[in-house]
Order: sequence, then structure tokens, then C-alpha cells
Amino acid sequence: MLELLKYAFTGVNVIPTVLLGLVLLYWIIAIIGALDFDFLDIDLDLDGAEQGPFYGILAFLNVAELPFMLVFSLLVLIFWMLAMFMYYIPVPVGGLLNGLLFIPAIGVSMMITKFVTMPLKGIFKYSNMQDERGNGVIEELCTLTCNVNNGRLGQAKIKRDGASIVINVKSEFDGESFNKDEVAFVSRKDEEKNVYYIIKIKE
Repeated sequence: MLELLKYAFTGVNVIPTVLLGLVLLYWIIAIIGALDFDFLDIDLDLDGAEQGPFYGILAFLNVAELPFMLVFSLLVLIFWMLAMFMYYIPVPVGGLLNGLLFIPAIGVSMMITKFVTMPLKGIFKYSNMQDERGNGVIEELCTLTCNVNNGRLGQAKIKRDGASIVINVKSEFDGESFNKDEVAFVSRKDEEKNVYYIIKIKE
């Protein structure tokens, strides 16, 4: 065990180990309530093909339908496990060859992450449907959990009996921006994309 721990902090192996440590720190702080679960989460609009290869990778990893930090955490955990399995490969520990093996390891990690998150898509979709059933969201007030601008996708919360429903939101009008914690009015829903459109509240 001590030998494996030493291996985890040897040479290039420190990269996946530090990433895993940061992910664990994030979830520990979030669980004890000192941090919002959506902290470091990012708002993504993956509908357009013009977004480029980076957004293509995020879409491949199901980030459009699952929380970013959940997917990222799984990816880092799987990458770290593969890096630790390299301990049993007859290559110099923490050396250049060990580092080069990280390239295919990242690719394999992405494939495994996509496979693992596939069932979660259905769970999150069902959970959202249960939350919305019998609780109208349209024409309700919501609180933004992140900035929403430039036509980008964001998220908002609606209070329901002490709990919160999280919905995907976009600005109804081009050029209209919303700040985190701002209260907005839900005007309509795009059923195909599962996105609610919001407008500013008149003062």
C-alpha cells in the first residue's frame, strides 16, 4: 500500500493524483455545506456544431445532460485508476514513457466515463420529470445559479416545498443578460431541448 502511494506521487504520476485530490476536496467542502454544489460548474450550450472540438468532447461525455463536476470527477477518478494500473507495467516509474502512456489512458478514460454516465442520463431525466410533475414551472419565478448571457445556456432554481427544482434556462430575448442570484420570470419551455426561456422582471 505504501509502495503504491509512493508511486502515485512519483514523477508525472503526481498529475492525476493532484487532480483527484482537488476533486475530493471539492466534494468534501460541498457536502459539509461550505460550498454550493454548482460552484465550478459551467454553463454550456452544446446545440451548435460551430462550437468546435472542445464542445464536441463535452457533448461526447454527456456534459449537456449531466452536471459538469459529476462528469469531470468520474473522468479524473477513472484516469487516476488507469494511471495506478501502470504500476504493474514494466516501464520506468514516473518516467517519460510512463507520461506518454497517459495519452491513450486519457482516451480510454473518456470512453469509460461516457459508458458509465449513460445510465445516469436517464436517472437525472427521470428525477427532473418527477420534480416538475404537478408543479408548473412556466410563469413561475426562478433564481439564477450562474450568469446567463450571450445566448448561452445556464441553470436556475425554483423553490418547491422547501426543496429546489433545477432547470436549464436561456434568455428569451437576444442581448438580455442575467446575473447569478438574479430572480427571473419563466416564460416558456422548449420541449425538444428541455430548456426554459426566461425574461427580466419589470421593476
